Amino acid sequence: MSPATDKQGRPTDEDLTRRILAVAADLLGAQGYQQLSVERVAKTVGCGKTAIYRRYPDKGALVAAALRAQVDVGETPDHGDVRADLLEHALQNQRNQELSPEHRNGLQAMFEPDVFPALWESFFQHRRQQGVHIIDRAVARGELPADVHHDILLDTIAGLTLYRQSVKRIHLDQRHYVDIIDALVTTPPRRLPDADEQVSHVP
Repeated sequence: MSPATDKQGRPTDEDLTRRILAVAADLLGAQGYQQLSVERVAKTVGCGKTAIYRRYPDKGALVAAALRAQVDVGETPDHGDVRADLLEHALQNQRNQELSPEHRNGLQAMFEPDVFPALWESFFQHRRQQGVHIIDRAVARGELPADVHHDILLDTIAGLTLYRQSVKRIHLDQRHYVDIIDALVTTPPRRLPDADEQVSHVP
């Protein structure tokens, strides 16, 4: 199968896909998830609903793809220093949440039950794995203890960005990241031996 065809053998129209995602992002930011419809996206783009459903099986998948198109997984930093690596990782997360005012309200859709699983598979789990690699390297270098709680450390930094920047709309200064990261590395959260914890795939 050539790159110009999809799984059903239909020609792939990359420009149409980009327009569908752009319009979906615009409407999502303006109307919110509940008011968004595939019909409205198709009408605004000037295509049939079938063109959208060939690419995305439902509205949740469409919105997940529209959000995914606005963010970048980025590279896994490796400066040989856990503080520098965590800072670069945090700043990439911050950039991903610095959407235009027109699209910023659409971020709330990431928590919709029909949207989050697709975003987890295509984006969030990759970002988490990058953070895990950063911490594992730090453990190997002796910068962090072997029983450091990966997820609490990473979620503390990511949660700060989400709440302060995306909810409260206050820009985080890089110096605050430095302070928070230094505190977490100096006194890292530890795994609790009697706790039964699993990685959650839901917000």
